[in-house]
Amino acid sequence: MPKVQRKPFKKPVYGMFRFIDKISFAQVFTFWLVIIVFFGIVYFLLAFLPGNSLRYDDIVLRPDLSGFVNSLYFSFITATGLGYGDVAPLGLSKFLSGFEVILGLIIYGVLISKLVGVKQEVLLEEVYNISYEEVIDRLRSGLYLFRSDINRVLEKIETGSVKHREIKDLWILFSSLDTTLTNIKKLIIPSKKEPYYYKRIDVFRLELFLNSIQLSMNKILELMRTLKAHKLEWRNDLLVTSIEDDVGVVREIIAYESKRSHEKRVVDKLAELSKTINNIKKEVKSAGEGSEKSKKQVGR
Repeated sequence: MPKVQRKPFKKPVYGMFRFIDKISFAQVFTFWLVIIVFFGIVYFLLAFLPGNSLRYDDIVLRPDLSGFVNSLYFSFITATGLGYGDVAPLGLSKFLSGFEVILGLIIYGVLISKLVGVKQEVLLEEVYNISYEEVIDRLRSGLYLFRSDINRVLEKIETGSVKHREIKDLWILFSSLDTTLTNIKKLIIPSKKEPYYYKRIDVFRLELFLNSIQLSMNKILELMRTLKAHKLEWRNDLLVTSIEDDVGVVREIIAYESKRSHEKRVVDKLAELSKTINNIKKEVKSAGEGSEKSKKQVGR
């Protein structure tokens, strides 16, 4: 049977809705007034074309001050959808008035939605803030749990009770760190397609994150140096890949915040963190060279 090719699912485009959400109530109201005045001027100018102007009480409007005022009046009642019927369009004015009615109702609907959506926006902001704080706490807890696990391994190494299997399975501990650091990066660095709701992290929370990351990187460095001091072979592809991925994520955070942040405390923490991950890279490289030497000696 021939294979049925499925059409790729296309995500709905929310560009227009995002644009409407970003503009303020004052901007929409000002645009509404501009539309009313603009169409009023157009109706007045059409008075110079016979048969295309407005008719007020069976009298065609003349291109004078009274005609200009009545043109603005007709534009207002048309844009608002009132349509008292005392002023009637003629010729091209019929087409323009129909277009103005549609445009006016759309703008009117946007104004109403802005007024109604104020309370909803406040509630959404509160819900988002609560969720935002929970995410931050969960990520910091993830870093703390990783350091706790590393401390247990370090204690076993120091007491000589660590097993070869535990050293070999160290990558499992680092897999949780991979996920945590990736989520922290998403929280700090906005994606190219900015989400509908996005809150930039403040300096205080950024310092907390950088401090937690620094402590975690210090634990990784301490672990590798302790393993080296006790002559324990720890290097394997899974663990090295995890460490390199973690270092790469931290480098991205450092590069992004170095361009964006100017607070001295943040800059100092970034410099310290950069120095630590450089030391980690050196330890990984050193362990790799030591492993190659051991293989050569065994081969001889």
